[in-house]
Amino acid sequence: MFRLRPALPSTDEHGIATVVNAFEQNPVSVETVHEWLTHDAPGRISYRRVAVNGDDAVVGYVVSVHETWDPANQFYAWAGVAPAWRGRGIGAALYSDMLAFLKRHNAGSVTSEVRDDCAVSQAFARRRGFVNDRHLFQSSLDLEHFDDAPYAQIIADFAASGLRVHSLADFGDTLAARRKLYEVNAISDRDVPGWTEPGLSFEEFNEWVYESGWYRSDGQLLAADGDRWVGICAVRLYLEARRAFNVHTGVIPSYRRRRIALALKLAAIRYARSQGARSLGTDNDSMNGPMLALNRKLGYVPEPGRYTLQKTIK
Repeated sequence: MFRLRPALPSTDEHGIATVVNAFEQNPVSVETVHEWLTHDAPGRISYRRVAVNGDDAVVGYVVSVHETWDPANQFYAWAGVAPAWRGRGIGAALYSDMLAFLKRHNAGSVTSEVRDDCAVSQAFARRRGFVNDRHLFQSSLDLEHFDDAPYAQIIADFAASGLRVHSLADFGDTLAARRKLYEVNAISDRDVPGWTEPGLSFEEFNEWVYESGWYRSDGQLLAADGDRWVGICAVRLYLEARRAFNVHTGVIPSYRRRRIALALKLAAIRYARSQGARSLGTDNDSMNGPMLALNRKLGYVPEPGRYTLQKTIK
């Protein structure tokens, strides 16, 4: 037997993390779940419910969110059930409850995601009217065996050109420096496949990135031409798993084809290694050919990825 109830901070954080980590390649910590449950940004519309067994232990979790930067009437949704509790109608109950929430808020469309190697989850989504939108590839680099010697001349040439790689920590992590890095991110984001205007405002980016639990200023890497910042490479650490993740790499259009993205990725590798990471992961859209090619050149090995999904609410 099971029942549904609101997700509760402290009480449910470990159980939710366990459910989510049955589907995620990058581990979700209890601290991250605590942040989900306790921090609601102004203007955010959110819904979080759990399915619990007779002992009130979490066996399923569902979330739906509309962020202030999302298109009108568009929500994100995700649901998962602990492997040992599948096949008992828990997923269907969580989804039906969430669908009622979406209709109350006049949702017109819903986005979601599912692992590309999980046929059960894909079938669950298809039966409820979700269709594949994009394919995101995840790949991973073995940092313990990565050899950076072949890139020594490239790094030397990069430095000789007057370009430099810094971290945001080098500039004191001030509000002005954060805004300057945000502007590089906003420009480079426009060429990411699937990008839609208007993008995040600085205030939204500040809340989503700079104020998040995973943020570290030394992991926000940037390429600079004198005082002009022209590229960004953000790295997230998963210290307990000894893993790092390259969240985003981008270069402003006028500075492309100068090996800046390569220099940034090499800097990310050095940073991740310095923090004790044994592997460095990243995501790439199937339509982002240049970045996929660069990752292959560096030796990234493909891993299971995910499909982004879309559904229209009628």
